[in-house]
Amino acid sequence: MSQNEMDEMHEMDEKRHAEGLADPPADLASAVRVCLAPLKSGHAFDGAVEYVLHGTGPEVLDVLGDSRSAGWADMVSRGGAWSDDRVAAVAALRPGWSTEAADAARLVVYGHAPAEVLARFGHLLGAVAAPEDADRPVAATWLTLLTDNVVDATASRSAASEAARARWTPDLLSAVARAGRAPGRTPVHATLMTLLHDPGIRGNRRQALLATEAGDAFLARHTDVLTEVATAPDFGARRFVTLRCARDAERHAGLLAALATDEDRGVRADALAALAWLDAPRQTEVLRPHLRTAPPDRLAGVLGRLADIDGGAAAIWDALKATEGQPLGVERAETLRRTADRMSLPRGPGATVPVPPTVPPSDADLLAELATRAAAARLEGDCFWPGVQQWLARLPDVRVLRDALREAGTTDADRRVAALLTTRSTGAFGRPIGTVLTAEDAERWWPLFAERPDLVAEYLEGFDTKRHPDDEAVDTTHMMLRILERFPAVPDVLAPDLTSLALGASRHRLAARRVLGDHPGARTAARAALDGAEETARSSAAEWLAALGEPGVVPPEPGWEFGDGVLAPATRTLPADTLWWLDRFRTQALERGVPAPDVNRWLGLARPMLRTAPDGGGPVVGRLGGPLMLPPDVPTPGDTYEPVGEEGTEYTADHQLILTLDFSAVPEGATDLPLPPDGTLLLFVNADLEPWPAGGAVYVPGGAAVEERESSPDYEVYEYDSPEELDAELRRVGALRLVPGVSLPSTPPDDGMLARHPHAETLREVWAEQTDGGGDWQLGGYAANFDDYGDPVAGSADPEASEELADPDDWVLLAQWVGFPMSILYWTIPRQDLAARRFDRVAVQMHANP
Repeated sequence: MSQNEMDEMHEMDEKRHAEGLADPPADLASAVRVCLAPLKSGHAFDGAVEYVLHGTGPEVLDVLGDSRSAGWADMVSRGGAWSDDRVAAVAALRPGWSTEAADAARLVVYGHAPAEVLARFGHLLGAVAAPEDADRPVAATWLTLLTDNVVDATASRSAASEAARARWTPDLLSAVARAGRAPGRTPVHATLMTLLHDPGIRGNRRQALLATEAGDAFLARHTDVLTEVATAPDFGARRFVTLRCARDAERHAGLLAALATDEDRGVRADALAALAWLDAPRQTEVLRPHLRTAPPDRLAGVLGRLADIDGGAAAIWDALKATEGQPLGVERAETLRRTADRMSLPRGPGATVPVPPTVPPSDADLLAELATRAAAARLEGDCFWPGVQQWLARLPDVRVLRDALREAGTTDADRRVAALLTTRSTGAFGRPIGTVLTAEDAERWWPLFAERPDLVAEYLEGFDTKRHPDDEAVDTTHMMLRILERFPAVPDVLAPDLTSLALGASRHRLAARRVLGDHPGARTAARAALDGAEETARSSAAEWLAALGEPGVVPPEPGWEFGDGVLAPATRTLPADTLWWLDRFRTQALERGVPAPDVNRWLGLARPMLRTAPDGGGPVVGRLGGPLMLPPDVPTPGDTYEPVGEEGTEYTADHQLILTLDFSAVPEGATDLPLPPDGTLLLFVNADLEPWPAGGAVYVPGGAAVEERESSPDYEVYEYDSPEELDAELRRVGALRLVPGVSLPSTPPDDGMLARHPHAETLREVWAEQTDGGGDWQLGGYAANFDDYGDPVAGSADPEASEELADPDDWVLLAQWVGFPMSILYWTIPRQDLAARRFDRVAVQMHANP
């Protein structure tokens, strides 16, 4: 037992002795009788009242089980509203009783009863509680039930509720725990277990007793007990504890340091954010032990902090000096050494390249927000300034935010601001800032990183940015290369890392070469690699030097970076920035544990396609919407119906034109489909889910005379008021521009696919994460998955049709359009019909979740 606990127990004993054992006041006694009135239906009421008020007859607790089985005990243990029949039954035994009267009486008890009476009332609640209430994962069940009852009873905004709520501090609960001999090592331990160790909604509400100034003071007095509770296995309130401890980080430095290597990444981040407000020597003191003891996969945050503060480098070098009999281990030693090497890089304004001075913004609203939010960051943990991403666009230089945090007193301002790139999204449902970084965005970020080349090196190396499994990972290497392109010059201290990337086989080699540009040592390093013994470096150097126009250098075959025979011939010839996505996919699939041979066999399925770019750029290959241009002898596409009961009467429903595709504008080899070299293809659909979408395609050979055709589609358009509104929207977009893309299977695999590719489920999940926000239109490739509805291409086959239409393997995706909310439209056709120009065989499907 700590000295604080002993002193508090002595004070409580003296207070109880001074108060004596006087009878409770009449109003308290009356309130207890009202609270326990439902027990009058049995034979335990009088004994229960005497026990709660005076402590006599504790054996009454043993007979309260009968009341519980009859259901009346629930009205005592839970309070709240009950049926009229139940209320009337209790009122018959105690005239004037009502649930409102019981609630008011409960406030009297909780607002005025001494600790001994409250403890006995808690024991009674534990005795009458329903089994599901009694089965709680904490030691002091009766104390937990009592606390929950207090939280429920004091939830309203009445004056009595507020007064009772203010009375219930952790100190009072500790006194109640002591008076009632609550299970636990000490009353303080029982109190903290009760307030922190029960997950769920009630547990969160119970924590409110600690989320006050009195709660903060209680935690500060009992840091040793709090540390014991919060670091115990299966403790579920560590993030709450971390944020409360941030209010007195110095007092809780030991606990925060322990949580800085917690198994939960969010807890680690919050703990380090709280420690950042302490001075550098104190942080170094409490974090230093982790360098030798913490699991290596939890050390990144600690190493990042030590890299930010004075004295951190010395602590890391000391840890690298392994003492006899205490080896560090290869992974730990390598991690520490890489951090120490990065810390040796120069930092500060102008340390590597010239940077402009930081100019405060003239935006008055922004300045006011900076002044208040930077100071508030002390208590917000890792997620400081909610909504900060909305203000970043108004900052020409993010160092303004960094400086505001420094002025507020944090030691991690550079790293905290840089982390916004990977932890904040561009909107409520947007993507991480770092994944969609534009040149304009990079302009406001580069000065910050120019002052911290160690951070540049860290981000170039790459690390896991996901705080939650559902988060989108940020490719920090790609992101940092985008930022480095804005540097006025390549920092010499970073040239070796960039050259290593440029001479590698990864997708980052092209961007690294752009960054290096004409750096004096770059071409020299490439020439040396061309004559070296390492095959990958030789191929990469040949590719690089050939692109620079080096005489006599022959570039390797396209797709060399994936190895011989991995990619299909049609895929190997795709542009390098398109194959970029396959390289990223391969990296992430390997990280997910898929064996390399399985990844390579899956890559062999990759197919070229054309797709819309995120910015809508690319060459024009078609036109959206009308006018409808057809040869005079070609009928307007549509369906003819004979209404029920109107034999001999036909009704024609025209199909709506969606796209006119110009095959002559489609580059040869852009897909692996046997497309015509010229002519136009008109794609139609009536996007009506009742009963199904109707549509098709019409091919107009090159040079054929055409005329504008009137068309009047008449159907209920999915998510549009009319076909005319949809056509107007399509015409506003106008030109369809497509760029090269690459496609892999994403729909649920069938048994045959799983037999050939046992990791198909994982591989398609990884591929689904490869997105840049484009791809509304797609020509060729695999059909995109929609809610696991199945593969629409294979689903186009008709087992009862002719042989050429019955085999799912004969069908291909002609085009795909994500044009309506929560839906995808697919145009499919048998490959042999496509080659024969039999576009009347096109099938249309729509997968939707309206």
